[in-house]
This record gives sequence, C-alpha cells and structure tokens, in this order.
Amino acid sequence: MANILGPWRGLFRLCIAALLAAAFLLAPAGAAMAKDVYTIKAISAFPKNHPHNLGLPLFIKLVEEKSGGRLKINWLGGPEVVKTFDQAEALRRGSVDMLLYNPFSFFKPLGAIFMCRGLSQIPAWQERQTGAFDLWVKVFREKVNAEYLGSLNSLVPFRLFLNKKITGVDGLKGLKIRVAPLYMPWMKALGAKPITIPPMEIYTAMQRGVVDGFVWPAYAIPGLGWHEVTKYMVIPGAFQIEPATIVNLNKFNSLPKDLQKVLKDVTEIMEGIDTARSLVRMETDWKIMSAAGMQKLVLPPADAKKFVDTANDVTWAYVIEQAPKYAPEMRKLTTKK
Repeated sequence: MANILGPWRGLFRLCIAALLAAAFLLAPAGAAMAKDVYTIKAISAFPKNHPHNLGLPLFIKLVEEKSGGRLKINWLGGPEVVKTFDQAEALRRGSVDMLLYNPFSFFKPLGAIFMCRGLSQIPAWQERQTGAFDLWVKVFREKVNAEYLGSLNSLVPFRLFLNKKITGVDGLKGLKIRVAPLYMPWMKALGAKPITIPPMEIYTAMQRGVVDGFVWPAYAIPGLGWHEVTKYMVIPGAFQIEPATIVNLNKFNSLPKDLQKVLKDVTEIMEGIDTARSLVRMETDWKIMSAAGMQKLVLPPADAKKFVDTANDVTWAYVIEQAPKYAPEMRKLTTKK
C-alpha cells in the first residue's frame, strides 16, 4: 500500500495506533441520570447501499453505544428522501436533523468556501491541529445553520475516468466530462465541457455516450458498477475526498452536552477508521477494475504536472475570488508544511 500512501505513511501508522487507543474511549458511557432518549433524523447524499456509506452503520452503532442508548440516529435514506443537491438547504431549514455523509462541494450554492476541503493538503485529523477544523465550525454555523462534526474520509484522491484514450492534457479539449462543483473550474481550464448530472446517473450517461468521462474518488467504482462502462483511469489524481458530517444547529443545541460530546468523539474516531478502510479499498477496487479490462492512462511528467497544478491553482483562484472572507485563511491552515 506504500504506493498509495506515499508521504502519508507515517501519518497512517499514527492513525492506526490512535485507533487502537481510541477503543478505550469508545467504551459505552456509564449510566446517566437522565433517561430521555433523543432521536436524530439523518440522510446521506447517496443511497444507503452506496459504497461510500460503508462506514455509516458503524458510526450509528457507536453513537448509540457510547450514549448508553440515549442517542439514536434514524437514517432515513439518501436522495430518494431528499434530492442530493437539495440536502444542504433542507438541513439549513431544519427539514432534516443531520447529514451523515455529504460532499463539501455540494454546499457550494451556500458559498464557494466549501470547495476548500477537497483542496486541503492534509487529512481531517490534522485539520483539527492547524485550526482549519475550528474555522469550518464557524463557516458551517454561519452559512448552513449547522454544527460541523468532521470529515469521515481523507487522503483518497479524485481520478478522471474516461472512455476516450488521451496521451496528454490537450486530449481533454472538447470532451464532455461529468463534474461536481469542486472540479468544474479545473475541467473548464483544461478545455473540457463540464456537465452536471446526479451521481446515480453516471452509469447510464457513460453507457449512452452522454459524457466521455467523469471525475470521482479513486475507490467504489466496482461497487457502483461503473467499471462496466469505463475504459480508462487517468494517473495522477488531484484533490482529496471531501465528505462532511453535520447536524442542524438548532437540533445540536437541543441535545444535552454529554450527547453533543458523543457525536463529536465518535466522528473524530471514525475519521481514521473510514480513511484506513477506503485506502485499502482503493487497492482492491483497482484489481477488480483491471480484471474487467480498465487501463491506466499515465500522463507524461510535464502533462501530469500541468494536470495537478491546474487543479490546485485554478480552483484556489476561483474560491478566493468568490469567498475572500475565509478562503485565504483556509488555504494557510490546510497547506502541508
């Protein structure tokens, strides 16, 4: 797995050590004097059986166990309950209590600042040390009326998947690429034609040639069946996976302090657990994709540099222009030293 972790190997080992120690912290809380049971109505950006949601049942179980059964999360479902791109506003209004797993950049209608998590050069647990986590708490309270608990997944890069072979970045000109808000400026700058469609329509769009490719985190493709309709995976990747776990602020404030702490503690522990699982999954998924006939398109060094630099430079320029209040500080707090 060293080829995946690269410079993160040391951090990854520390993360695993921390998880072993954290097992003691996640022992069920002692019997509480208050016996009221609190229920949180939660949804996720993707359907329950989506590969990106694999860590959520454990998250929900740990919250209930750590709270001694006093805090229960009722996972209502995903986009079949509230459409994916409507979930941020639903949470802000209080129509639902919690978003268990929702990409930061899906909050872009409420502010371009949310694109910064994907641009971050450090994992979620390190953002807790640099001050970025505290700034995210402030941003979510101000713009989403929500309490930010953390990001359950880090380090997994986004990859470009194609059905047309390219030998360099110039080959992207004119290609129709399915995008989300995070990587729209990047694809535009490289000459591609960005197309926005819901995630669960990507299979059909690739199958019918509606798009020539899509950008997605570097795992879960086999679980979605997309390897059946995709020929190539471009190397290198860019950005990092960017899920947010947040609770409506009014709902969060209505919970007793000890139960607020349960939500925070479990999220922090799951940041490491889910990241470790995803990094392993990234390797096993590639074996499945390769066996199905998918090939890697490794860009030449100069093109690879342009590919990655464009992703970072163009996207940061866009975010700083659109969100001058917080973006410059967020960049400082999330740049690897």
